[in-house]
Amino acid sequence: MEDLSSARPLAGRWIALDLRPARPLTLLGPAWAVLCGALASGGVGARGSSILFLLLALFLSDALLGAWRALWLESDWRATVRQLSVSAATWLALSTDAPHSRVARARERTARSFAYARQMVWPLVNSEIIGQLLIGLFALCLAILLGQAAIALTSGAMLLALIEGEIGAPRGAGMRAVYEISFPWLIGQSAFGFFSALSLFLLILSTITYRALLGLASTRQGHWLIWSNLAQFVVVLTLVAASAPIPAAVVALGLLAQILWQARYHLDRDGVAYARRAQSYVMISMLMAALAVWF
Repeated sequence: MEDLSSARPLAGRWIALDLRPARPLTLLGPAWAVLCGALASGGVGARGSSILFLLLALFLSDALLGAWRALWLESDWRATVRQLSVSAATWLALSTDAPHSRVARARERTARSFAYARQMVWPLVNSEIIGQLLIGLFALCLAILLGQAAIALTSGAMLLALIEGEIGAPRGAGMRAVYEISFPWLIGQSAFGFFSALSLFLLILSTITYRALLGLASTRQGHWLIWSNLAQFVVVLTLVAASAPIPAAVVALGLLAQILWQARYHLDRDGVAYARRAQSYVMISMLMAALAVWF
């Protein structure tokens, strides 16, 4: 029988997967971007296949790609590898009283190499890298179901997360915005096989707005307000030029509400609170942009 009090079961499955709500402070993120991208494609309908593709795109962009990024940025196995690499010279060097026989020295060197490999490989096997590899495999399998464009986008997103991990989260906030808004939007849109220059331009503006909210929440630098306001103002102008006056008016009202909330931000300088207040307006702006492309 399995010992429930032990962290390692006596018998049973080889791999344990953990799926739980992330409970973000804001609802704005990859899932909403997927929904907007799917709506912008114009291919979402009440058919069973359409709903299935939408659910697969949501799970791929939010759960799997989100877990891939989190495991890469938050895991500690890279520090373990660095420490073991530094100690490699000590492990592999022969002692001063090593036997002078060529066969004996080769035998000792081989034994030390195997011991070092065992000490280095096992921490990797018993770390988050195995979970990340499995998540990456599952993500690519789902992308195959969604089409060739989804495969390329998923691969690009996974590579971008690796680059962000090497740069660092503070300096890689722009990459995070692309990872959590641009790629999910494009994956949702590619699942239904339709792209347009208007959709791509509105997506870039939405990504800039999201990046501005990340900057406000993390650095509390006021210049991000300018970027957010400017990006959404350009969205309004673009929707007017695209003969979508109703979505443009809705986005303009949301921008006006954000400007009013910014007076509160200048008083308390609480970027996280402002991001929570502004998220609904940004979500509506993205939704209006997607519906304008659809219709």
